[in-house]
Amino acid sequence: MDETKTTKIRPGLLVGLTSRVEGGVAYQRENLDPTSAQVEGDGKTVEKWTTTKIVEDAAEHERAAKVVGKARGLITRLCSKTPFGLLCPKEREAELDTAVAEARRLVREYNASATFTHARIYSIKGSIASSDEESARAIGEEVAQLVAAMNAGIDRLDPDAIRKAADNAKQLQEMLGPDQAETIKDAISQARKAARAIVKRVQNEGESAAIVLKDLQRGSLEKARIAFLDLSEQTPDVVGASMPAVNVQRLAGLDLDDAPAASDAEVQ
Repeated sequence: MDETKTTKIRPGLLVGLTSRVEGGVAYQRENLDPTSAQVEGDGKTVEKWTTTKIVEDAAEHERAAKVVGKARGLITRLCSKTPFGLLCPKEREAELDTAVAEARRLVREYNASATFTHARIYSIKGSIASSDEESARAIGEEVAQLVAAMNAGIDRLDPDAIRKAADNAKQLQEMLGPDQAETIKDAISQARKAARAIVKRVQNEGESAAIVLKDLQRGSLEKARIAFLDLSEQTPDVVGASMPAVNVQRLAGLDLDDAPAASDAEVQ
């Protein structure tokens, strides 16, 4: 493969994170009128039910949600949210381990004082080496799709679509090697500038869409397209790969075997 067409990635960590609040909430379902079931033409029946949510201690439940949210935030602030999960640069591993330990401390302290609810947070991490070709291909293909999405948003004069693609590309930027990171950074900047121009000139001032579209600069986007788009053509075997290949290792001190199978509430 042409070396210039290979995605360069920085060593990193793929972080799996789950958290939830359990207990303190019960649901009661009641059929409003068992005799009112309606039979539709295709044989289906329709009944009306009501659900009552009972929270044993609303203040405690709210406190649990805040603790879990804070604990998650300690970890996610060090990572980029990507389609592959949370990605963290390798040089932040010590910070990440410290954040995980602090998150678990917060949860333990809460659980020691809670009566009805129980907070949980679990994390695992996997290493992505700079030499990991499959991970590089997956990340490169995702970046290529986001560059295409930014261009398509400009073609449609859709600032929301442009910004969404730019934001997602930004999350992957720090996992790329220096040169390619700079290339995508310039493309993101140009796309966001185009979005602002579309809002100002087309939406606010009513200028001709055709004229505005002609004026928009896309040199940096084209450079990024050339840098990343050809990668998928050279690696058809991994097109559509949903996850980089990583060697998953358990974080020190975590015991996921005790994780419950169900939860009352998932905290995102």
